[in-house]
Amino acid sequence: MSQNILLDQTINSFFERSIEYATRLDPSYRQLWEVLYGLIRSGGKRLRPKMTLMAYDAFGGTETNKIVPIAAAQELLHFSLLIHDDVIDRDYVRYGVSNIAGRYKIAYSQYITLAEDQTHYAHSAAILAGDLMLSGAHQLIASSELNDQQKMVAQRYLSTSVFEVACGELLDTELSFTPYTSGDALKVAKYKTASYSFVSPLLTGASLAGIDHHKAEALRSFGESLGIAYQLVDDLLGVFGSESEIGKSTSSDIIEGKRTYMVEFALTSLTENEKSVFMHAFGNSNVTALEVENIRQLLEKSGARSATEQKIDEYVKSALDSLAQLELEQHHYDKFASFVNKVIERSS
Repeated sequence: MSQNILLDQTINSFFERSIEYATRLDPSYRQLWEVLYGLIRSGGKRLRPKMTLMAYDAFGGTETNKIVPIAAAQELLHFSLLIHDDVIDRDYVRYGVSNIAGRYKIAYSQYITLAEDQTHYAHSAAILAGDLMLSGAHQLIASSELNDQQKMVAQRYLSTSVFEVACGELLDTELSFTPYTSGDALKVAKYKTASYSFVSPLLTGASLAGIDHHKAEALRSFGESLGIAYQLVDDLLGVFGSESEIGKSTSSDIIEGKRTYMVEFALTSLTENEKSVFMHAFGNSNVTALEVENIRQLLEKSGARSATEQKIDEYVKSALDSLAQLELEQHHYDKFASFVNKVIERSS
């Protein structure tokens, strides 16, 4: 049976068991679990669990069936963070459909008149849902067939992911309204994205396979560089992509005032008059479609888009340099190199 099928079966079984248990508690709780189950099947490429399995295989792992729940835990962690991130960003669409908060906002509208209260209670449901997915990630590790020492390794990487992504998320949130300096956006990319999305899945799989310290450091460098490149691509798509590509609005980053590397670069390159126009619309919840388009044009004119694309190339080169240090067998090297290309092909 293929790893992808095993992964899907593990995730599906987790949700089906949870729905059965929730049914015994309350119909409303069952509904929350059903909404979660529906959303996780609506999209997503399962990149993080695939990285865990890919690294495990590349470094000599032989008990793939025992590792699949650990890989699935990476997906539940990711799902948890997406749900919470959507609350922070005040987004209501994910994978091209209504996310948890979006669905509950609609569901609660028949009971609640004030829009502000609808939003509050919908966000409350989403926060609880995100918490459940984080708990589920730990549960999958604890109930796996790994020995106690291996479980501790997997739990440690998962806990480190949560600790570092919380730092990145906090910095990202604060950059929307506090003064910042050059390099802040790349620090956010390192801790908010690279740590949990790349470094942890790769090192989890490789460590459970028995990777040595030297190669583990090279793998960490690979994951960090590729993760930052991934975030920079995501930032480009968040402004210049299409909603069908990213599954959410391409205006939300501008409306929320998301201080990406691209924005950071633009603010050092625009004239004072252009900067004034930019800052009037950037982070303005009442921004018009025309003002959003003006911001896109200023990002182009300032060279910020091109600079971001160049920075992506630099991080990809760094990732490939680290990949060469891993001395993988050719077929494993090819899988890693192909994975790098998939990250870059997301670019608009």
